[in-house]
Amino acid sequence: MTKKFLFVAGSTTFLLVIIILSGFLLPMHRVSDEAIRSARQAVSEYLLNHPFDSPPQYLAVVDYTKPSSFKRMVVIEMKSGSKRYYRVAHAGKSGSLYAMKFSNIEGSNMSSLGLYKTGNAYRGDHGLAMRLHGLDSLKNDNAFARDIVLHSADYVSIPVIIENILTLNGPRIGRSNGCFVVAPSKIEEVVDKLSRGGFLYAYGKEEASIKE
Repeated sequence: MTKKFLFVAGSTTFLLVIIILSGFLLPMHRVSDEAIRSARQAVSEYLLNHPFDSPPQYLAVVDYTKPSSFKRMVVIEMKSGSKRYYRVAHAGKSGSLYAMKFSNIEGSNMSSLGLYKTGNAYRGDHGLAMRLHGLDSLKNDNAFARDIVLHSADYVSIPVIIENILTLNGPRIGRSNGCFVVAPSKIEEVVDKLSRGGFLYAYGKEEASIKE
C-alpha cells in the first residue's frame, strides 16, 4: 500500500512538473513589441547625438518584464530583421522569477536598464565574455566600473529551472550579481554577433528603478 501511494505521489509530482514546464517553457519567445520599439528608439536617439558612430549590425533586447524561464533576450540582425532568442539571467537582488528592482549603484547586486554599447570580447573567470559600456547617465553609466558584462553560466539551463520547481523556488533560472548571463552553449554565438558592432538594450518597468 505504501509503495503504491509513493508511486501515485511520485507520478502526481512528475505530472505537476510537466504541466508547469509546459506553461513556462513552451512559449519560448517572449520579448514584447514594446521592448523592441523602445530599444530601436534608444539606438536612433543615440546615433542622432553621435553622428560619427556607425549603426549597429546587431541589436540585443532584454525584456525584464518577462520571467527568467522564458527566452526573453532577442538578438536582431538589423539588415535582414532575423531574430534569435536566448534565456538571460538578471541580478539576485532585482527579484526572483521577475526582475522587479534596478540600480546603477556599485555594490547593489541589481540589474541596470537602458542602452549599452558592446565592447571587447575577452576570457575571464566565466570563460568567454564581453565588456559593456552603459550609455545612459541615469540608468547604467556605472556598468563598466561595476564590471557588468555579458558572460555565461551553468545556472542558465532547463535542469536548473526543474530543480527550482522541485525545491519550491519557482520555475526560474539562476541569478547573477548584475551581469547579463546566457547559457554556456550560447555565449560564443551571442558574442560573435554583438562583437561585429552591436548594442544591448535592457527593458523594464521604470517605476521599479532604484536611483542614486
